[in-house]
Amino acid sequence: MKSILNFGKLFVSLICISILTISCNSDFLDRPTLGTLDEETYLSTKNAGYKLLVNCYQPILTSEEYQWMKFDLGDQLTDDFAKGGSDAGDRVTITEVTRGNPTATSGLLTKLWDHRYKTAISACNVFLSLITPETELIDDGGALVSTEEKQRWIAEVHFMRAFYYYDLAAIFTNIPIIDRPLNAVDKGSITKANKEDVMNFILEDLNIAISEPNLPSAKDLPTSELGRITKEAAMAFRARVLLFYGNYEAAKSDLKAVVESGCYDLVDDYEKLFNSVSEGYMSKESVFITLRSYIPNYTSGSTCPQMNVGRGIAGGWGGECPTNDLVNEYEIGDPRLVHTVLSTGDIFTKDDGTEEVHDYSGYDNYTLQHSRKQYPDWSRRPLGDLLNTDWTFYHIRYADVLLMYAECLIETNDDKQKAVDLINEVRYRAFVTTSPTDSYAKYRKFNVTEDKKVTEEIFNAKYKVKISDDLRKAVRHERRVELGGEGLRLYDLLRWGTFVSTMQAFGKTAEGKYSGAGTYVTDKTYPYPIPQNEIDYVGGALTQNDNY
Repeated sequence: MKSILNFGKLFVSLICISILTISCNSDFLDRPTLGTLDEETYLSTKNAGYKLLVNCYQPILTSEEYQWMKFDLGDQLTDDFAKGGSDAGDRVTITEVTRGNPTATSGLLTKLWDHRYKTAISACNVFLSLITPETELIDDGGALVSTEEKQRWIAEVHFMRAFYYYDLAAIFTNIPIIDRPLNAVDKGSITKANKEDVMNFILEDLNIAISEPNLPSAKDLPTSELGRITKEAAMAFRARVLLFYGNYEAAKSDLKAVVESGCYDLVDDYEKLFNSVSEGYMSKESVFITLRSYIPNYTSGSTCPQMNVGRGIAGGWGGECPTNDLVNEYEIGDPRLVHTVLSTGDIFTKDDGTEEVHDYSGYDNYTLQHSRKQYPDWSRRPLGDLLNTDWTFYHIRYADVLLMYAECLIETNDDKQKAVDLINEVRYRAFVTTSPTDSYAKYRKFNVTEDKKVTEEIFNAKYKVKISDDLRKAVRHERRVELGGEGLRLYDLLRWGTFVSTMQAFGKTAEGKYSGAGTYVTDKTYPYPIPQNEIDYVGGALTQNDNY
């Protein structure tokens, strides 16, 4: 099964292969030209239009600027993970932001700005400038592409533009709104929009996508199109945006609709989510995902497993190191810990029968821990390396939807029992039906031992959230342990207004003092500075955020 991104890769590769095959015949020089396909004609074809659509999804596959950055920002700028690396000076661009006093020349922030604006949003703007419902595109058989299909594409691209804009808005707050392709002469018009205008722009793109009748429901999406936007995915993401801006009432409506759509369900075993294509990535828990299949000869580029797996025998570069602060958040008997955090000394069996004994000493890993969610065991490494795997990450999964919905009910003083039920639905899966040990390992430090296993009876007596509990505290705890290592922690802390206090407290811990994380975080740390080179480029039309 190929996602839209894999189709795009194959499409380009097969064209190249066809050209090379044809060029091997020297007789082509003696043949009259039978036909041509100039640029203008090609741009009038379905293939050209579809390639423009693929280009809007494609930026998610960028390793350093998107995939690594999802975790650099969402996890490693928080109390959940440290940057790791060969030594303290490795990936120092993350350290300077994590400390809380980044300069306007920060390499990490500049990379985020450049990728989202110049690669991702730019591709969306080009598509929307060229493809309208009235654009005539010729299909392979000579018929015209239907208006309905083009309207679906347009809805998808409005979603993707909002999706990319959200990262910029969350990190920088006041940012330029660029809704069309720009020329050099336009640089003087690039100015910051205020927070409310940015929010409205993102929501308007999402509203356009959701209101489009030709955007399919998840229940109607063929398996071969997994990864393309659905109406429910767009509503779930709109809820995430609304939550970030504090509009719990509107978010609640979207989340209620997604939950009641019947399109999704929790996987029975948390472990499957990160170790199985069919039962995890392609399951009914997947709301929005970029499915990265292993396709020989077409899979290329370094991805997160290479970056964020332990160095040495494990074969990675040592990034994404869980903190003890995160580990201590898990309750005794919660199997999600073993499926989230690897430890030095853990043992896996390689394809040749030898043991892979993890040793996280000798490089910048204070806690001697790594992310289990980014580690493909040897059964998923057809070539034995970390590049050619089926490793994938979720943008939105159903457990996140349930917890967002519960949070909305709590914050709007709505049905508290419903909120409790939603939280317990997630907790029941974790404690009762999830494998208490790592099924793919010979030994794991955080395996739940027999005496700590939670039965249904024990869960009901000790672990079930009650309506009399501090429900805000309960749902925030649940988000941290359920979604740990999935790049969402920073956004949660920012929208809860607890980022400063959390990081200041973490900066006083032993691991905070070691890494410097939180050391200089103040109420002036956020929003982060706009890259200085962008301000210089537009000649002063774009101004710096007030606190930098």
